[in-house]
Amino acid sequence: MTFLKRKYAGAKLKFHFGQFINVLLFWNIAIRFAIFIQSLGYKSVDIADAFSKGMLFMKQRLLASSIIISIFALISWYMQFLIYPKLVRKFHIKRLTVIVVLFDTAVFVVIGLLLAVVHYTVEQGLDFSEVKPNLSRFLFNSTTLFFFIVMFASSYVYQLLITLFKQIGFRKLGRVMMGYYQRPREEYLIFMFLDLQSSTEFAEKLGHAKYSYFIQDCFKMLTNSLLMTSGRVYQYVGDEVVVTWNASKIQNYKKAVDFFFLFKEELQEHEKYFMKKYGVYPVFSASINAGKVMSAEVGEIKTELAFHGDVLNTAARIQKQCKPYKKELLVTKSFANVIMSNQDRYKILFVDKIKLKGKEKDVELYEVAS
Repeated sequence: MTFLKRKYAGAKLKFHFGQFINVLLFWNIAIRFAIFIQSLGYKSVDIADAFSKGMLFMKQRLLASSIIISIFALISWYMQFLIYPKLVRKFHIKRLTVIVVLFDTAVFVVIGLLLAVVHYTVEQGLDFSEVKPNLSRFLFNSTTLFFFIVMFASSYVYQLLITLFKQIGFRKLGRVMMGYYQRPREEYLIFMFLDLQSSTEFAEKLGHAKYSYFIQDCFKMLTNSLLMTSGRVYQYVGDEVVVTWNASKIQNYKKAVDFFFLFKEELQEHEKYFMKKYGVYPVFSASINAGKVMSAEVGEIKTELAFHGDVLNTAARIQKQCKPYKKELLVTKSFANVIMSNQDRYKILFVDKIKLKGKEKDVELYEVAS
């Protein structure tokens, strides 16, 4: 294991643990809230009585229900984040869809039945020992139907939230939903423009279909590096990806540089895979800049969160200088100054002072080398 991977060894585990906790909280809140809502339908003239009945399930069968919900949350998290992504590339999409639907349905049915049985025993004042001799009575009742509806409705909301988290990010989702970015907001961010070298040559050699799979595999290699350094993907543009970090945290400057070299190591470890499958090996170059930008939600029919400002324009133009100067990582002077004053692992080398398109003043370029 390299120095960088040892340094960030616990980051991936921390991320997956956080995901599991979120899934666990979601299913506990969703199911228990549904149970409480159901209790409000009980015939009672006393709201306190209705509330007490709503809490009855949690009090009398708290351990049993918690175990069932936790097991389901564990299965749901494991399949969603660890198994399904691996299956995507091994099965035809139609077959995969059938497999996923059948598996999810089976899990929902089993968990729904277990929760229904536990809740029905409390509702009817029965004991678990009476389940087996009266199985049909426990399985075919309004409580079972209720839990089936709750499970399927909650699963839809769950999938919707997962999709939103992946598209927008957990941290910004709440702000987007509350309309925070309806008006442009100023943010202080680090931007990296990461671009595939020789992309035109690769596209011609592989053909458009195989090249698309090639790009997918390249960007999948970003995952570990993103998790380790807390980077967030802003957007994918063809064979280029833009990654951001919060610039108000000084340690993120070094994390941005670490991210590039972690990604480089990840690609090197999979060199045999790329050469065997595609006959070519991907090499990326990048540029980094930091500063104040404006973030805003743009569009009406289709909306997305966009960043605007000179920081991005400069970073994008600097990235185009990697090829003529034969450098893999170029940064601005302001970014280089922060890196030089806060670490001693990387070499910061002056490259040139040039005129960039659209810029009035010359821009100093610096190389970051390991």
